[in-house]
Amino acid sequence: MAGRAISITEVLDANRFTPYQAWICFLCFCVVLMDGFDLTVIGVTLPKIADFLSSKPDALGLAVGAGQLGPLVGAIAFGMLADRWGRKRTAAVSATLFGLFTLLTAFIASVEQLALCRFLAGLGLGGAIPIALAFGCEYAPSRLRASLTTTMYAGMAFGSMAAGLLAAFMLPRFGWQSLYYVGGVGPMLIGVLVALFLPESLAFLVRRGKDEAQVRKIISRIAPSVAREDGVAFCSGEEKLPGVSVKHLFTQGRAFNTVLLWLLFFLSFYLIWILLSWAPTLLRQSGATVRQYSLAFACINLGSAIATITIGRLMDRFDPFRMLKITFVLAFVSVVFFGVAANSPFIVVAAVSTVTGFFVFGGNSGIVALATISYPPEIRGTGIGWAYAVGKVGSMLAPVVGGVLLSRDWSVGQICGVNAVAALVVAGVIVILQRHVASGGARNAG
Repeated sequence: MAGRAISITEVLDANRFTPYQAWICFLCFCVVLMDGFDLTVIGVTLPKIADFLSSKPDALGLAVGAGQLGPLVGAIAFGMLADRWGRKRTAAVSATLFGLFTLLTAFIASVEQLALCRFLAGLGLGGAIPIALAFGCEYAPSRLRASLTTTMYAGMAFGSMAAGLLAAFMLPRFGWQSLYYVGGVGPMLIGVLVALFLPESLAFLVRRGKDEAQVRKIISRIAPSVAREDGVAFCSGEEKLPGVSVKHLFTQGRAFNTVLLWLLFFLSFYLIWILLSWAPTLLRQSGATVRQYSLAFACINLGSAIATITIGRLMDRFDPFRMLKITFVLAFVSVVFFGVAANSPFIVVAAVSTVTGFFVFGGNSGIVALATISYPPEIRGTGIGWAYAVGKVGSMLAPVVGGVLLSRDWSVGQICGVNAVAALVVAGVIVILQRHVASGGARNAG
């Protein structure tokens, strides 16, 4: 077997999915979970922060929207750094960064300080999810890539659900600051675990070409017989892409694909953040108590958690484009109905919240899965990072739009009905993307 070359993809695809790979994906899931907690804790604490700062919805909307600028910058910067410096280092730094400034949010005394802390925390928040997803994806066999990507992305939903459940218990007893203590310490601990126990990306190590012993050590945990072979040379299995990685998002037939993915990220993240930023406030405006709107917020994220686990399996088994089109049409219906049912008995609100979370977040996780399989490993971090950054523009716009509509006394039904249209537009863009891919106009990473 002397002189035999084998790609990392071949190693992963030819062997069973091991507990070691599951451990890597679990740590990535934990990074995303704390990211989800910290991203969404602002929504469930916003009514109390408004009372604490004596601030109006439009001013808070601008502060929260400004806080989304950090994730936009962080997603681009950390995504490119991950492709250049490695996934492990950048994942640990991003988790520690957003943990630190989330903790400091507990000590704010003005809207301006809130915006600053959210911006600085957002730098890490923006990097954490793209890096974690790219990381876990690179240890996944091709047959499980969509399922594992959406399962890791489900960490965001579980983190958001935890924020709602903890808020129902902690807000009345310990105040809104207590949630930021939890959201600050948790990510810093996860950052330490990543630094100590997560291996570097195999694809990154092989491309660098200086860590053969480390590559063999990692592969021995996945395919021991292959690692023991003499004369085996491991390769990435992908063509080396020279120059600045971002330019390759627009070469070799990827340009139109990239633009459509960016539009999908923008619209789906906009719709998510209309819910995450304003659902508790909209429900309180409809008469819900602190406990009720906190639990309803948790129900939104319960539906999200179920969906993000389910959608990847469905995409691996059936036509992913058809699944996403159906999901976003139903997301439109559910958001409209959320607005109609906002002042209904709590059991109805809880049920509608769960269904709304299922379709809105499930569709978003499917879009993320599409991005992870649309680029080769050499530019995967950059591709996901830039798409996620464009999504953060939608996230940044949503709190501002919601705040303006609330300040103009729009009803809950009107706000939900108008914003739900974004889901229909997403379904239309998916149709265009599907036809483009079917025509052979895009190069898939496989």
